Amino acid sequence: MASPASSAAQHKQDSHLATDPVKLLVQQSYDKIADTYLEWTLSTPSPRLAYLQTLLSHLSSPSTSHILELGCGAGVPGTRFLSKSCGRVFGVDISLAQIERARKNVGSANADFVRSDMMALDFPDGRFDAVVGLYSILHMKKEEQVVLMERVCRWLKLGGVFVGNFALTGKEDTGPWLEGEKMFWGGWEEKDWLRNVEGAGFDVLQGDVVMDVEDGREVNFLWVVAKSRGGN
Repeated sequence: MASPASSAAQHKQDSHLATDPVKLLVQQSYDKIADTYLEWTLSTPSPRLAYLQTLLSHLSSPSTSHILELGCGAGVPGTRFLSKSCGRVFGVDISLAQIERARKNVGSANADFVRSDMMALDFPDGRFDAVVGLYSILHMKKEEQVVLMERVCRWLKLGGVFVGNFALTGKEDTGPWLEGEKMFWGGWEEKDWLRNVEGAGFDVLQGDVVMDVEDGREVNFLWVVAKSRGGN
């Protein structure tokens, strides 16, 4: 049975989708390419696990830490990795198909999953020890990304850790992706992203531009490790 919090988030999520074509596009595309995306994720080299290991190194007590993962996808490799080391992991994804796979792939009693638009989430201040957003925040409109980072800072405990990566396109764009399905991406330039993260209430510990090779194309992402110094 869904918790009242999950039910409320689901209702708000559905309202967001009904009025926002970008969110609806991202949700429907990820539903359609769920299996292909999982295969692609597992076969495409990425520094994600190295950065999650860095996250653990910044937690004083990983085994009792509560982690929020924004855009958990099918739960592997990231959520499963976190669930083995952390006290509790809360995975969120806009795609129901991804959430269903995450529940199956992780299968851990300390991992909870909910389908929701990230902008529909609402948590008490200081709820989490860490928040993760890998290859997910970049599917939001640029201005929403800024607002989300301010909320993430509030959701974190003072000194809580954020680890995420961001697109460096400096624009918003829609185009074909896996299986030819359309996808939306949004990103700022590096200097703007660092300013946005710091302005949200974080001290940036690492800001690394790392190149991924996706289907033979070189794509740069800004990987950020930051600590909350208190929300605005």
